[in-house]
Amino acid sequence: MKNIIEQAQMRVKGFESMRYKFERDIIVNGKTQKTYKCYIRQIASISLYFNKLPFDISDEEIADYLFMLKIEEDYSESYFKFTVYGLRYLFRLYKLDDRRILLPAMPKKIVLPIILSKAECKQLFLAPNEFKDRFLLTLIYSSGLRISEALRLQRFDIDTDRYLLLVRQGKGKKDRYVVLSKFIAMKFDKYCQTYNIKNYVFPGQKEGNYLSKSTVFRIFKEAKKKCNITKPATIHTLRHCFATHMLENGIDIVTVKEQLGHTDIKTTMRYLQVSNLDRKKCISPLDTLYNIK
Repeated sequence: MKNIIEQAQMRVKGFESMRYKFERDIIVNGKTQKTYKCYIRQIASISLYFNKLPFDISDEEIADYLFMLKIEEDYSESYFKFTVYGLRYLFRLYKLDDRRILLPAMPKKIVLPIILSKAECKQLFLAPNEFKDRFLLTLIYSSGLRISEALRLQRFDIDTDRYLLLVRQGKGKKDRYVVLSKFIAMKFDKYCQTYNIKNYVFPGQKEGNYLSKSTVFRIFKEAKKKCNITKPATIHTLRHCFATHMLENGIDIVTVKEQLGHTDIKTTMRYLQVSNLDRKKCISPLDTLYNIK
């Protein structure tokens, strides 16, 4: 069965040439293939729905389509969001700014991250039977890495003498150095010798490839289950824990921002809301009634 983009190319006149220009602009401007695929799938969907290109769909028709996405249970918030983003990008590309402005604003929801306690983290890192799985989870937490950053790590990116780890082409296509745990540094040679690490720190089954994300998700899920951790944590939670625990350890927020590779410090500041800082200044009145300290 053909996917939705292929269907649009076959059934909607002009879609293929539009798709090519859209992909070219996205890639040339430094956005990822993932962004392109999220946008183009939604553009293909609306094109197939009306059997014409988005330029030929009236504002009223687009409003009706977006209304349908909102009220139908089959469509998620993400589906709606990427439809709006995709149309907005397409209209900007074709200099149809008046149509782009008419699309609904998409305010970002502020969702505080799930945080594991330090005790829960220690449990989690000890849970896997395999040394390589324990090392993977521990390293991601120890340097606050995104999963893609961890998987692309190569052996020479880890400097055990200076306790630094080089993240190559992280989010925003930027390199950065982050802290390397002394604990990780002590275990690194043993890990490399045990698994004959030559290139990627976490190699995949095929030579020259790194470990798949699905494998990492499985390792984390199994470790979490083994520890009876019921919080809705994911592998990305370890990055949230890194930031929060650093703040709780007295590291200033600017340093945490640089370690995480955030562009805007506002992104980092959300961790102040979940970290356990100066809680002595904020005491529940119930505790004062019973003189609980």
